[in-house]
Amino acid sequence: MTSPEPAAYAVKSIDPDSPRVHWDLSPTPAGTSILTLNGDLKPGWLGRLSSHLSYNMISMISGSARKSSALCWDASFEIDVRHSDRDKLKGFDPLCAVMATNDLTTLPTLKLSDFQVERSTRHGGSVYVEICGKDCIGFLYRVLRIFSFYSLFPIELEIATSGLLANDRFWLKGIGSAVPAKDDMTALHERLALMLEEGFKK
Repeated sequence: MTSPEPAAYAVKSIDPDSPRVHWDLSPTPAGTSILTLNGDLKPGWLGRLSSHLSYNMISMISGSARKSSALCWDASFEIDVRHSDRDKLKGFDPLCAVMATNDLTTLPTLKLSDFQVERSTRHGGSVYVEICGKDCIGFLYRVLRIFSFYSLFPIELEIATSGLLANDRFWLKGIGSAVPAKDDMTALHERLALMLEEGFKK
């Protein structure tokens, strides 16, 4: 027996002010949605997107994004709405979110179970960070704000959620795509260590 087709609310859009920005939002048979974005996305786009998703109680379940040139990104995320409020997802405009000039959500308190910070040879030299912790709305947004405090910015990321646990991986560069300094890595490590739950502190 063939499974029924998901409800059709896929949308494709190109920003008239930046013709090289494209997004698509399509439902899946599992009831979640796949959001894809590609093109010239302005610095800070991921933080703005995650902020607006959190404000609308839309959760990022999994996905990845990679910067391929100075501004060009390719991203794909599986997203879902908490409390089964599907109207919020149907009315959500990703392009408005990534082009916005403000954040729309408060910062949640993160409870980490583990993390890793180390130097990587990827992307011509970067900092690899892996973070595991209790999933919550705004998890990614909070992590990105911590990175930006130390002038560290993702050039590639992979996010995953299993049950109540978020496991996100990042490759970070400094301002102007500079290779991050050792002091920045140390400061970030110390900050994340303070966020470990008591039962996991070493």
